[in-house]
Parts: sequence; C-alpha cells; structure tokens
Amino acid sequence: MKKSFAQLLTLSVVMLALVLGWFAWEHYTRSPWTRDARVRADVVTLSADVSGRIVSLRVQDNQHVAKGDLLLEIDPARYTLAVEHAKRSVEVARATLGQSQAAIIASEALLKQRQSEERRRRSLKQGFAISGEEWEKSSTDVAVAQAELLRNQANLGLAQANVQLAIAALTQAELDLQRTRVEAPVSGYVTNLLTRQGDYASAGSALLALVDSDSFYVSGYFEETKLPRIVEGSPVRIQLMSGETFGGVVQSIAYAITDRENSPGNRLLANINPSYTWVKLAQRVPVRILIDPDYAGKGRLRAGTTATVTVLESSKSR
Repeated sequence: MKKSFAQLLTLSVVMLALVLGWFAWEHYTRSPWTRDARVRADVVTLSADVSGRIVSLRVQDNQHVAKGDLLLEIDPARYTLAVEHAKRSVEVARATLGQSQAAIIASEALLKQRQSEERRRRSLKQGFAISGEEWEKSSTDVAVAQAELLRNQANLGLAQANVQLAIAALTQAELDLQRTRVEAPVSGYVTNLLTRQGDYASAGSALLALVDSDSFYVSGYFEETKLPRIVEGSPVRIQLMSGETFGGVVQSIAYAITDRENSPGNRLLANINPSYTWVKLAQRVPVRILIDPDYAGKGRLRAGTTATVTVLESSKSR
C-alpha cells in the first residue's frame, strides 16, 4: 500500500513538474515580455552659430531649463560693431541711390530740352534760316543726352542693387548679433556640461547637450517569436531595475533591423555567409513604448536605465 502511494505521489510530482515546465516554457517563448528594455529620450546637441569667447554661462550641470531660457552668451562686441557698420553702409547706399535718381531726373529734363531744340532747328533748316551744320549739332546733342540718360539709368539699377545688398548685410549682422545668445530650443535637462565661462566657442562646435524632458519613452527589444502578440495600442507594464512600476502603451514597432549575415559585397552584390549556423537564436526587434502621461515619477526618469516590459492582454491583441 505504501509502495503504491509512493509511486502515485512520484507520478503526480512528475506530472506537475511537466505541466509547470510546459507553462514556463510557453510563457518564456511566447509571452510578450522582455527584460531587455531601456528608458530613452531625445538629446538636443547645441552649438554656436557664431564664434567668440563665452562671457556668460547661465546654467549648471543637470539643471532643468525651460524653452527659450538663455543658456550662454558669446561676446557681442564685435557683432555690435558689425551691425553699426552695416547700418552706415545702408545709409551710404541709399544716399547713392538718391543721387542716381536725381541724375535721372536731370538727364530726362536735359533730353527734353535737346529734343525741343532739335525740332526747332529742323524747322529753321527747312526754311533755310540756319545752316545744316547747326541742325546736325543739335541732333548730336540729342544723342549725347540720350546716352547720358541710359548711363544714369544703369547707375540707378546698380545703386538699387547696392541698397539691397547693404540691407541683406545688415540683416545678417543683426542675425549674428542675435545668435551670440544661445537659448534653449526645448524644455529639458542640461547634462554632462563641460563648457565653461571664458571658453572660446567656434561656430558649429558642440557646446552642451540638452535632454528633452517631454520626449522620454521606453524602447523594449522583443524576440521575434513574441511579435505576433504585440500590436500598437496594447497596454504594457514597465518595471525599472530600481523598483518603480508604471504603465505605458505600445506606440510602434520597428520595421527593420540589421542583417549581420548579409553585408554588401563587391559591386553592391549580396555577400552571403557560406557557413550556416544550425542553432538559430530569435532576433530582437525594437518596440517603442509611450509612457503613461499620468505617471507621477516621470520627472525622475533617467535615459539609459534598464527596465522590464510586459505587454498586457487587451481586446486589440485577442
């Protein structure tokens, strides 16, 4: 009797172990969850549009700034002088334009006078009151006046172009002066600040990094065998390694990952690995997860930290 009971107990334990093993295997291989997830955020790298020495640094490392806040200022003295010089150039160009316009008016008046004299002398010539030489001189004076008018018209066009160039140079100088003040394009956190007051900023060189505080999300890397049970809009549970737990929603699933077995060869032909790996591991595909906007601890998230993501069942995934 005891022997039969022991055999039955052993058989029950084995059956239970098989059932639990099957459920564990099914959960591990099919259940949409992953421990390979990271908190991510968009990082804006700020650089100077103009060169100069940094005379004012208004932020500290890890400080939160609002969009439009002044972060640093580059020495504006040289750019202020450039604006004043450009303003004077505009004034000179406009004065030259005024002279050209006055010359046009004078040339037109002189041409009308010469044409009137030419018509009067032509009538006198037809009545033999003057010689042909005097009429030819008046005709030559008309041609000279017409040439002078054309030259002044060309000078007027050049003066108008110079005014436009001077205004464009003034606009550029004012823009350069404005960009000596580097402002925050988004609200976020200054991170890993290495720039110091007194440093020389070169145009285009990175000065500081700003983590967009409104861009935090979670990127989970799910095995391809679990993707059929993940759809956009599915609710998820996110647990950070530090212990915090909060919710989220599947926002999107990546459409491509790198194929390490197929790198471009010569002449852009496929370079297929001749050896075949018999043991195939499931590829991991990035899934972007939108964090619950009502999560109270959203301001304490840190990009790059590790998380575990579990996709919960919903009507969309059934």
